[in-house]
Amino acid sequence: MVWENCNVTLNSGDSGIFYTGNIVTGSVTVEFKKEQKIKYVVFKVIGVSKARWSRAAPTIPYLKIYSEKYEVLDETIDVFSEINGKKVKPGISNFQFHFTLPSDLPSTFKSSIASVHYFIEIKCKASCNRKKVKIIPFVVLSYVDLNCVEDNKVPMMYEMSKVFKTSGTFSLYFKTYRGFAPKQSLPFEIDISNEKKVKISKIIVSLIQKLEYVVSTGYANDEKKICKIEHRDLTNESKEYCKIFMDVPQTAPSSINVRNPMVNISYVLRVEVIFKFHLTLYEDIPVTISTVPIQHYSY
Repeated sequence: MVWENCNVTLNSGDSGIFYTGNIVTGSVTVEFKKEQKIKYVVFKVIGVSKARWSRAAPTIPYLKIYSEKYEVLDETIDVFSEINGKKVKPGISNFQFHFTLPSDLPSTFKSSIASVHYFIEIKCKASCNRKKVKIIPFVVLSYVDLNCVEDNKVPMMYEMSKVFKTSGTFSLYFKTYRGFAPKQSLPFEIDISNEKKVKISKIIVSLIQKLEYVVSTGYANDEKKICKIEHRDLTNESKEYCKIFMDVPQTAPSSINVRNPMVNISYVLRVEVIFKFHLTLYEDIPVTISTVPIQHYSY
């Protein structure tokens, strides 16, 4: 037997989430049931990024596999110098630790194609050559603060238009902010010019996560709908105005501080105007998601 129990406590004031560039602190509590000599106890902090997908190929075996895996973090911390190579007596011992997360780490992520995950690994070997391993996963988010960029604080106006052969011109002016953080309420002002009173069924605004997976042999693109709101209470008059809000859920920030990420994360607001008798009008508006709430200027 090596240890009887090994418990790790991570100190975090934000629901178990740790941000890049910050110091992580915590403690390890180890219980030994008998006196024994410890050859070593190693404390490592590890981050792994991996991706795998396939595509049809024109030649045998008619399938090309794209796959890669590498460590984005591998750090050994000196935590157990008091007991390494020494005899320990029965009882409970407590060890403190701290380490800094590099500022350019990618955020924790998981999809059907790729994942980025972080964990603490503690390996212990006693003189009897018995080993034990303890794995403690934790969540990392890239620290993104957009408050230093003025354009992210002021609202921006976007125009969408469609010309109908028999129904004139339809225009929509969409006003919102280009940067925001999870748990913020994002306002949308919509101003419609509908000279021929074309029938509108609804307006949909969706937050779309755009994903680019990159390995040494190729790349793939995907997207995921994070949330959406719908506005149906439309009068279909020649002039119409409405204001709606989207509560942004917790999601990974945009990959703007990460060097050569295997998973590159970006976002768009997809605005869709669903007409009753015509094809949908839509526009993708690039936006940036931070981890620090943005102090927006009022409209």
